[in-house]
Amino acid sequence: MAGWGDREKPAPSDTSVSRRSTTRSSRSRRRGLHGQSPRLLLSLFLVAFVVAGVTSLTNGQAGQLAPQQDTAQGTAPVTPVPVPQSALTSTEALALVAALPDAVYTDNGSYAGNREELFGDAWSFDFDQNGCDTRNDILARDLVATDIDPATCRVYTGILTDPYTGETIDFVRGQDTSADVQIDHLLPLKAVYATGGEAWPAEKREALANDPVNLLAVKGTENSSKSDSLPSEWLPGFYPDISDRHDLGQRVVWDDLPADTSLQCWYIDKLVPVFVAYELGVTPEDRAAMSAVLESCPA
Repeated sequence: MAGWGDREKPAPSDTSVSRRSTTRSSRSRRRGLHGQSPRLLLSLFLVAFVVAGVTSLTNGQAGQLAPQQDTAQGTAPVTPVPVPQSALTSTEALALVAALPDAVYTDNGSYAGNREELFGDAWSFDFDQNGCDTRNDILARDLVATDIDPATCRVYTGILTDPYTGETIDFVRGQDTSADVQIDHLLPLKAVYATGGEAWPAEKREALANDPVNLLAVKGTENSSKSDSLPSEWLPGFYPDISDRHDLGQRVVWDDLPADTSLQCWYIDKLVPVFVAYELGVTPEDRAAMSAVLESCPA
């Protein structure tokens, strides 16, 4: 999602190389929220999926996460966390999409200029309580060959394979270079607010804005291209033939999906658990878009 992805909080000294340590990245923990505490809701969400026969919710690569800050000892040990693999088949994902509640996209203007008031200060929420801010947690998870300051969790350098384009990006933290890699909200905050999030308590909105299940490190220009778009308006590697946005009766032409939809299938597979975990409604256009992609995926 454009806006938050390229924001950095200034470091006291970005040249303190002696305090850095090199780590490898990984995929993160899955989280959820239903108006309760994130940890409780995650447990409830995972239990529900076990009952349904779905053992986990995310595609990822095993590795190590950002250093966890030990505030009592002043150290930051790196703690590997097991990363579950996705067990969702296209049939299961289709069933979940069909069961999502209906939503109407309503932009009444109250979101404009009030994003931080509605969703919290960008990346200030420590979702997993490891002492690291959200942006650096995601950079450490999604980049490889990372150079991290263990005292601040800041990621200074690393290599990203952009999930949307496949391009390799050499990330360097800095005023003119940090925006090359941005953090995308899979479900954009404006779209969440316009399809039911306006009625959520502030704590739930802030949790979704910082939940690793809804975040990806991506190429900055791709994040800007996607902006606040939902699946009926934007898919990685594919730009639907659209008329206007939801409030003008948007309809999508789906007869021009690429012959190989593996990238779009992966993207929808990442989105579905976020909708489910946060009980977010879906518009008819987006339900049709996700269903059309999933119907093209291997069973």
